[in-house]
Amino acid sequence: MHPDRAGMSAYERVAEQIKQDIRIGSLAPGAKLLGNRRLADYFEVALGTVQKAVHLLQDQGWVVATPAVGVFVADRQPEEAPGTTIEEIREELRLLQARTADLSIRLERLEVDRSH
Repeated sequence: MHPDRAGMSAYERVAEQIKQDIRIGSLAPGAKLLGNRRLADYFEVALGTVQKAVHLLQDQGWVVATPAVGVFVADRQPEEAPGTTIEEIREELRLLQARTADLSIRLERLEVDRSH
């Protein structure tokens, strides 16, 4: 497994691999992705994992789905803002959770002091 993908869920790893294939040109704009079942076989994951990965890619603008036709690489790659990799977002979330916990403790202390 790629070291940058450690800690990712299976659907995130699938989505990241497809994005990488788009970035390097293995999947060109307008190219049709394999069907979900074939992608599941290719990545050796469950069908639901692939479906979740494809939905994530749609939400991020990497692919476009046409019902009853297929899923295609978007004509333009979405611009990825710096500092928005999944790992960076997770780390930011951990820091925010720690900060929130700290603020909650401080608030509780202030409320206790105020009540005395």
